[in-house]
Amino acid sequence: MDGSAKNKVFNGAIIIAIVGIAAKLTAFATDAVLAAYLGATYKSDAYYMVSGIQQVIYPMISVGIWKVFLPLYKEKLSHNKLAEANAFADKVITFFTLIAVAITAFIMLFTGLVVRVVAPGFEGETRELCIQLVRISAPMYFTIIASAVYAAMLQSHNKFFGSQIREVVSHIPTLLAAVLFYRVFGIKALAVALIIGGLLRLVVELFFVDWGYRYKPDFKMKSPEMSAMMKRLPYVLIIESVTKLNSLIDKAMASGLPAGTISALNYAGKLTHVFSGLISTAISTALYPQMIELIALEKNKELSSLVVKIVDIFAVLMIPLTTACILFRTEIVSAAFERGSFNAENVAITATIFAIYCVAFFSSATNGVLNNIFYGHGNTKTPMILTVIGVVSNVCLNLVFIKLWGAAGLAVTTSSLSIIMMFVRFAVTRKYVQIDVRRILMIVGKVLLLSIVSCGVPRLLFTFVRANKFVVLAVSAVIGVAIYFAGTKLLRITEMHEIVELVLSKFRKKKKSA
Repeated sequence: MDGSAKNKVFNGAIIIAIVGIAAKLTAFATDAVLAAYLGATYKSDAYYMVSGIQQVIYPMISVGIWKVFLPLYKEKLSHNKLAEANAFADKVITFFTLIAVAITAFIMLFTGLVVRVVAPGFEGETRELCIQLVRISAPMYFTIIASAVYAAMLQSHNKFFGSQIREVVSHIPTLLAAVLFYRVFGIKALAVALIIGGLLRLVVELFFVDWGYRYKPDFKMKSPEMSAMMKRLPYVLIIESVTKLNSLIDKAMASGLPAGTISALNYAGKLTHVFSGLISTAISTALYPQMIELIALEKNKELSSLVVKIVDIFAVLMIPLTTACILFRTEIVSAAFERGSFNAENVAITATIFAIYCVAFFSSATNGVLNNIFYGHGNTKTPMILTVIGVVSNVCLNLVFIKLWGAAGLAVTTSSLSIIMMFVRFAVTRKYVQIDVRRILMIVGKVLLLSIVSCGVPRLLFTFVRANKFVVLAVSAVIGVAIYFAGTKLLRITEMHEIVELVLSKFRKKKKSA
């Protein structure tokens, strides 16, 4: 892997991970404050349904921008065609602004219909309040959709901090509105805060646009780039729709199981994302623009090398994390959730599901990177076909495994399909890159063996020594990391030491600059 590309990916991943943590902490603080003011009442139900509508509409648009606009825009930059890239951005921002106008107009004109569809159980004052809040907050789609385009542009210019900080600042207006204005203006102040939050996320991004770009409305949609985007966009929207449908299918099947099953799946899923999501998302996000640049310049050997190196890094990071989460599943779930009404029985059910989900850490991260190879080549049809195959297979296997193992069967289906589809993607991506799967499997084997030893030693220790769950996790982490790091040297797993060296080099640079 080229040193420059490796540094760009690593630097971007570190920035994205740090800002991602800050965004999650800000979101948690906001939710905590809202919980104190709203409680669990009809007002909170109405307000959170507004967010629920946004979480359906916005991801479908932003995924289209990320997977379709960014590759085309980055391709222009890779060939030093900045003026053409900027002209294309003008058209895209205008196009998605028109979509935002249509979405906003529809929501404001047919608010009652929207609320009835997304919240059919709302009646009386809950429904009326939800309609008011949805109508007040509708203009936020103007800025959050434009913000998604600017974020893609910033990432194409390797300005990852600028593209990610918006996720932090967008929560601040809601936090301030709750503390300063809720008692005076009531819950409507929170709806207004959503608009201000959307505006703030766009304004903050504009400070990082330093390549001479200034948006100029362009309603002339005829261009090769726009034609390419319009051909690819429907497939991406289908992927996002089918993915959301898949999640709903799992919940629908779980609804026939004992009470608390859906909650256990939800808690296990959130915990899974905490452990694997930040790492895989950060690396994949930072990697994507670099992949597109290599694709645009037709550097296929460098692309293959980059993908293999990233997959190796996923193995080195994700497999020990998987092993640790499986062996210490009860302590982890207990530390995260066991309080109040969440009792030992809930811990046991959630821990089992969590452990099964963890099996797919490596394959899920790898699938994301392999999908990006298709998107980088402008191929959105193949990922759509693979996604549909995955969803159909998920339904069929769920029907079998849910009878055998209940809720755990749903998790088994999710993880096993993730692994199977990873090998399918390896086979299909050979059209674009040459990946030595055997070499990757050898590294996976080494890392798995080492992970079992490094995590098994502290697990064995605490079968004989009783201690507080937090002490168990802290001490086990120290022992496990020490054994694992020593083992990577012994087995000559160089990726771990490359990561450490890159971290140390950042500290050396800071000391020199100081």
